[in-house]
Amino acid sequence: MAKETNTFAVNERISHHVYGLGTISAIDHAHTTIDFDENGRRKFVTSMVQLEHKDIPAPAPPPKTSRSKSAKVKARA
Repeated sequence: MAKETNTFAVNERISHHVYGLGTISAIDHAHTTIDFDENGRRKFVTSMVQLEHKDIPAPAPPPKTSRSKSAKVKARA
């Protein structure tokens, strides 16, 4: 059963019935912003959104890669 949104906190893992698993990134009296694992960032009306608390950890972010200097020089040529 879904809990009221005012019982949640920033960085808490949740589940939404449409968008799936996510992490709350911002919450206030008007809006709740959630970063979903597979559906991006969404903003909801706090008084209307229905969420469930989950203990499943967030997936690890993909490693950042950088281009080598030689690739940048070749790209300009």
